[in-house]
Amino acid sequence: MGGIFVAKRLLLVSVLLLYREFMTLTPLDQHDPRLRQVCAELNRSQLRDKQQQLEIEALLDFVYGRVNKTTGETRRDPARPTTVGLAGNQVGIMKQICAVDLSIGRQGYSDMYLLINPRITWASKAVVKKSEGCVNFPEIWGITRRSRSVKIAGMDRSGNEIELKLDGWPAVLAQHEIDHLYGRLFIDRLEDPTKAHHVTAENYNLYRKAKPGSWTEYIDVSKEAVPLPDLYQPGNL
Repeated sequence: MGGIFVAKRLLLVSVLLLYREFMTLTPLDQHDPRLRQVCAELNRSQLRDKQQQLEIEALLDFVYGRVNKTTGETRRDPARPTTVGLAGNQVGIMKQICAVDLSIGRQGYSDMYLLINPRITWASKAVVKKSEGCVNFPEIWGITRRSRSVKIAGMDRSGNEIELKLDGWPAVLAQHEIDHLYGRLFIDRLEDPTKAHHVTAENYNLYRKAKPGSWTEYIDVSKEAVPLPDLYQPGNL
């Protein structure tokens, strides 16, 4: 009897490993309607499901480069995440899951947080302007306005409640990813969507070194951008 149990257990583990192996995530195209959908919340019971945890692992595999976008390696590199943030629906996972690297703007280490059902409970009236991009818009960047500081509540992947107070770049990043989970995109927050910054892969390093306001290669995304009501403007979140 015990042998049958062990065999079933091993079979289940094998199936789950295969599920993870073949669940290779790729970014949705910028015109994919799923980027405009509100993601579903997860409860603690769902987080106890093994398949749900494997889905979370697949998202982290993408973030940490198990299928590495820059080197072609097939293992995770926790010290070198390939993106500073990712929301579930950016890669077709229509659930309230996002990863944010709170060490953004620093060199040499990563401080990745996985957030479930994150929500902004407070946002400062003070605003910052930052240059933002998105994995779903690989050649589009632009200056956005967001609250300088925010408080965020949610859960970790085990269902424990967590609260964060973030300032500066980490606050901007968290707002960017939480926007995704509600179908809002960074192009909606551009100062002038008719003059989004067009940045090819060849010009990326040049763009990152350019002085604010000096970039002159533009692309019009006004038809894709959705004007946000006052409720979702900085300081009113």
